[in-house]
Amino acid sequence: MIVQIVSCGVNWWWHHSNDLEDPFCFRDYACWFNSTGLMYGRRLRHCHILPGQVRFNRTSGFNPEFVERLPGKTFHSPGTRVYEGKVRLLFDLPAIGQQPDAYLVTLTEFRNGEILFRKSWRSEQVKPISISRQRHRYEIMALMTRSAWINTSLGLWGIAENGQGLVRKESVA
Repeated sequence: MIVQIVSCGVNWWWHHSNDLEDPFCFRDYACWFNSTGLMYGRRLRHCHILPGQVRFNRTSGFNPEFVERLPGKTFHSPGTRVYEGKVRLLFDLPAIGQQPDAYLVTLTEFRNGEILFRKSWRSEQVKPISISRQRHRYEIMALMTRSAWINTSLGLWGIAENGQGLVRKESVA
């Protein structure tokens, strides 16, 4: 599966290799993780109602110093897996010049409006990776196809025609 990144969550962390004798174990052989969370000022709160994470292996070419360059990048992925109750998505190798099968997007109430999670808030083609929620605030990281949509108080959101962002498709009746 080829996945293009539209946006990522706010929660970043890393793990180094177990070989602490290697002087590059903290830099060259580390893997990076991303998930959702809620920022309250400078504090990150883990309010997962659906725990999950995205992993960037060393072979993915991900550089943590340039996270702002991730949108628009495509990666090979085996797809989502559930392990120890968490949804996991692995990005292994870059997929330069290939058409994406799915898009990784992140929605928040500030940018996209409120979601009524009890109603039909997403189409069948949306696979939630991680959801953090507390009262009316939320952050959702999901895998979407081009025809997928997410329903919020501001309307239906879907992938833009050029695949570079999340756009409002139509308003809610």
